[in-house]
Amino acid sequence: MSNRSILFIAPAFFGYEVAITNALIENGYEVDFFDERTSNNSFLKAVFRVKKNLLNNAINKYYKHILNKIRHKQYDYFFLIKGEVVPVWFIVEFKKLNPQAQLIYYTYDSFNNNNANSIYILKHFDRCYSFDFEDVKRNPVFKLKHLFYTSEFINDSTKPDKKYPVSFVGTLHSSRYKTVKRLLNNIDNTFTFFYSPAKWFFLLEKLIKKEHSNVKWSEVSFDKLSRQQVAAIFKSSKSVVDIQRSGQSGLTMRTFEVLATGAILITTNIHIKEAAFYDPEYIIVLDDLEEAEITGIKERIDGQKTKTAPLFNELGEFYVNNWVKEFFN
Repeated sequence: MSNRSILFIAPAFFGYEVAITNALIENGYEVDFFDERTSNNSFLKAVFRVKKNLLNNAINKYYKHILNKIRHKQYDYFFLIKGEVVPVWFIVEFKKLNPQAQLIYYTYDSFNNNNANSIYILKHFDRCYSFDFEDVKRNPVFKLKHLFYTSEFINDSTKPDKKYPVSFVGTLHSSRYKTVKRLLNNIDNTFTFFYSPAKWFFLLEKLIKKEHSNVKWSEVSFDKLSRQQVAAIFKSSKSVVDIQRSGQSGLTMRTFEVLATGAILITTNIHIKEAAFYDPEYIIVLDDLEEAEITGIKERIDGQKTKTAPLFNELGEFYVNNWVKEFFN
């Protein structure tokens, strides 16, 4: 395996692309990483998703620059995550330059949330993976592959201080705010953190989306928490709420991060019951959000067990250093 090389292209997503790169290097690969997007400005990120063609000139210039940098190097693999921006001509040119290379695709979003480019390019890849249960069922080209957790979330304490009965950390979108508020309404000493990528974006959401019209500015942060900060919060929580995006059936990154810390997972994603690791003793699934279920959540949390031993052995395949291995076997 020594000295096998990977061209890795992915969008920047909360530093996870760095964690993946480091995991690949620790597994003995040489990795050249490039951000999929030409810019991570919040406005341009939105344009990439909904009107990519408006930025085609900038995109083509950017990928010509990448091609010139890698032209004289031979790769064993091309590993692409998400693929909303990378142009088809770049993939074709890479294959010409590296005819023996394997092309591997993964998406951590459902195709309801991806743009058309990520579907159009799939025919060029040797293996395709998705985290989304429903996308895998609808498209036989995909193999199901869940997300992962990083080392910060491994529970290294046998007697954790659980000062929060329930916590929530996540991006403000869809009905998350309303659901979290309803869940935590009658529970004391909870922790909540809602993130929005920019003030202008939050203002726009307040104006055009009914579910965000009553969200206070003081309840939203425009600065991200580090993974270390998030991990510390989860390790201090008896339970953590996770709410997936509307139209998405895949298990979020939070799913694995929460369970790795030993906290109880409270999730609205009923598809977790299909996962091999599903254990109702440590995972509360909100099959619906009826009032009776919401008002009884405190009793359900109190009645759940809490893992006091590290989950590494049980969830070890989802630790990022192990998670990357399947792609290159």
